Amino acid sequence: MMHGIDYLVVGSGSAGAALAARLSEDPARRVLLLEAGPDFATVAETPTDLIDGSAMSMDRHDWHFKAEITDRRRIIFPRGKVTGGSSAVGATIALRGTPNNFDEWAELGNPAWAWDEVLPFYKRLEDDQDFDNEYHGKGGPIPIHRFTPDEMTPVQHVFRDACVKAGFPEVEDHNHPEATGVGPIPSNRQGSHRFSTAMGYLAEARGRENLEIRSGVQVNRVLFTGNRARGVEVAKAGGGTEVIEAGTVVLAAGAVNSPAILMRSGIGPAGDLRRLGIDVVLDRPGVGADLIDHPRTGAFMVPQEGSFSPEDPFLQTILRTTAPGSTEFNDLQYYMINHFDLTLFPELQMLAAAKTIFGVMVVHQRPESRGRLTLTSADPTAPPDVVLNFLDTERDIQTLVDAVRQCWQFMQTAGINDQGQRFVVLGEDMVADDELMRHYVRLSLDSGYHPVGTARMGAAGDEGAVVDERLRVHGTEGLYVCDASVMPSIVNCNTNLTSIMIGERLADWLRQS
Repeated sequence: MMHGIDYLVVGSGSAGAALAARLSEDPARRVLLLEAGPDFATVAETPTDLIDGSAMSMDRHDWHFKAEITDRRRIIFPRGKVTGGSSAVGATIALRGTPNNFDEWAELGNPAWAWDEVLPFYKRLEDDQDFDNEYHGKGGPIPIHRFTPDEMTPVQHVFRDACVKAGFPEVEDHNHPEATGVGPIPSNRQGSHRFSTAMGYLAEARGRENLEIRSGVQVNRVLFTGNRARGVEVAKAGGGTEVIEAGTVVLAAGAVNSPAILMRSGIGPAGDLRRLGIDVVLDRPGVGADLIDHPRTGAFMVPQEGSFSPEDPFLQTILRTTAPGSTEFNDLQYYMINHFDLTLFPELQMLAAAKTIFGVMVVHQRPESRGRLTLTSADPTAPPDVVLNFLDTERDIQTLVDAVRQCWQFMQTAGINDQGQRFVVLGEDMVADDELMRHYVRLSLDSGYHPVGTARMGAAGDEGAVVDERLRVHGTEGLYVCDASVMPSIVNCNTNLTSIMIGERLADWLRQS
C-alpha cells in the first residue's frame, strides 16, 4: 500500500482516470486513485458489456440511481460504477462542444476555459484516425473514429439523404468548431470495442510504481483540519471505516457523487446539512444546485422482423442543427437509432408492446430548465434525490414539440418507414395537435444522461459557484473537483469528451504547481 500520498483522486471515470494517469507521469508524485466499482486490468478480464461498443451498458456496472424527470415521473439514471466510469458504459459518442460554449464559460467568470484555452487539451486526449489538422490531435490516449459509408446500415444512409434533401448541409467532421449539419458520429471505439478512459489512460499508467488503483472503495466524506482537506474517510469492506490521508484531494466522482460527497463532508447548503445532522464546514448553497441535463425524445417504430441486427451499432449518423428561432448554435441533435432495447424501460415497453424499437431521436442540447440534487440522508449508502425538472419553461416544451414533428417527418421517408410495423403512440392526428404533442413529449421524455453543474465553477463573489476556474473548492485548501459537475453551463454535445478534457486541464495545472 502506498504511503505519503501527494494526490488522492476519488473516482476513475472520464475525468478522474485521465487526471490520475497524467499526474502519475511525474515519478516524483505519488497518486492514489479510488474507484467504488470493480477494476478490470486487461481486456481479457473485461466483461463483454463494457467492451461491446454497439450498445450502452446500463445495469451491470451501474450505481442504480433514479431521477425525477418531470413532476412525479421517475426514470433510471445510469452512471458507470467501474474504472472508466460512464466512459466505460456509454454510447461511445466522441463529440466536442463548440467554441461558443467555452467562450460563455469565460464570460461567466472563467477566462481560463475560453475556446482557445481548451482546444489544446481536447487535442491532447485524442488520437484522431480520420483528420490531421490544426483542430485535431494524434497519438493521444483515446482513439476517435467516424463510421465509414461501408460501415453504415441502410437506414443511416437514408437518414443522411433525407437530411440533405431537407436542406441541412453534409458534414465530414462534426468536431470541426464550425460544423453544423448531418454526418457520421465521431466515436471512441476501436473496431467494435468501446474505448474507455480505463483502456486509454489507465492501461498504460497502471505499471507505474507511483500510481495505485484501489477498486471497490466507497468514499464517505472528505476530512478537514480547519479548512484544509487532509484526506478521506472510506467504508471498509467488512464494516467500519478507514482514513486515507493525502496532500491534495480531488473529487472526480461525477455530477451525482461529487456534490453528494461534498455535502456529506459538510460543504453545501447549511440549512439542508443541519437538518440531516451533518456538521457544517462551509456554507455553499451552490452544491447540488444548477443541475442541467439534456432532455431527449423522438419518433419511434416497432421494427419489422429481421430489419436490424443486435450487432448493429446503436448510433452512426447525427444531425447537429440550430432550432428555428433559436440563438443557441447547434442546440438540437437528431440521431437515427438502429435499435433500442426497452428491457430497462418498462413504460416505453408497455407503450410499444415490443422489446425493441428504432427511430429518430432528438436531444435538446441547451435547455433552460434547471434541476437540483439533494441528500436524503447522512448515510453514504443512501442515494441522493436527483430532480432534473425538465420542461420547466415554455421554450423547452415548444422546442421539443417542434423537434418531434421533425423526427416524424424523417420517419416518413421511404427506406425508413417501411422498416417498421407501426409507430409507438404517434400518429398523424396527434402530430397535428399541439396539446396532444405536449402530452406525448411529457410521456416519452427521457434523459441524455449528461448531468452537469452541481458543483459549478465561478468567481469567488458568485454565491452559486462551488469551485474557482482552477477547480479549487472555494473557501478550502487542498480540495478540488474535477468532473462534469464543474461545468457552469451545459455543452451542446455529449459530455464524455469534455469531461476527459477537464481532467487533462486540471492535470496540467497541478503538474505546474
